[in-house]
Amino acid sequence: MLDDIELEELEWEYFKMLKLYLKQDFTHILEGLDSRLKIKENWYENFIQTARKGYKASDLDTGAERIFHHFFAPIFKFPNSAPVGADLMYELPEAILHVDIKTALIDNPADYKGKINVATNQTSYGKKANIRTNLPEYYLKNKPCLTYAIQIIHEHAKPGIKALILISIPNGQLFSIYGKSVIKSGKGGYEKGRDFRYHYAEEPYFKLLKEKYKKDIFRIEFLYLDKDLLSKKIAVFDNAPIWKQTQD
Repeated sequence: MLDDIELEELEWEYFKMLKLYLKQDFTHILEGLDSRLKIKENWYENFIQTARKGYKASDLDTGAERIFHHFFAPIFKFPNSAPVGADLMYELPEAILHVDIKTALIDNPADYKGKINVATNQTSYGKKANIRTNLPEYYLKNKPCLTYAIQIIHEHAKPGIKALILISIPNGQLFSIYGKSVIKSGKGGYEKGRDFRYHYAEEPYFKLLKEKYKKDIFRIEFLYLDKDLLSKKIAVFDNAPIWKQTQD
């Protein structure tokens, strides 16, 4: 079992690794996310008919998972078949890695303003706040559970995206460091305890590493942000790091 600083160091190492791989082939990722629109006339009407009345759903939700599954397959070669886990789950020599793909529409800020919805199979954080979480802090007593999310914000059925954010969600062992401040009510409400919104804007840094190295080390980074948007519109706080900002 790692101490808290060692655990944050490992979370940070894999955060940097994910960023590196995503940046290396980012153009192809964006092309993949747009690929649904080439055949829009063949699926759009059926998709709209399955949506809840009066609710505009993300048309990128399921497809984005496919794109990132394909992207990471040659990098993390050993997916794990466990039925409880995030969209993508990989067994690595020193950890079990979970990456969940989240999409939100730009006109539905409740889904993204400084936060991200986290379901029970996507995190080990929250047990000490009486929220049901199905992932352990460690696998086999010595492999920490590392959880990340890729959040894609876009317009409904239109090309391009508005933002793509990589987020590191703390391991449950770090609850004494981050506490309840980073937990907000999920889509099911507190009473159901089936999910919560990880409010990264409340503490956007690797808190222990920030203290150790005396500099800002972020748990979130914009890998892409539309040129017409300010990061604060999405992340709520001012100084979120941005790798690429262009206009489609």
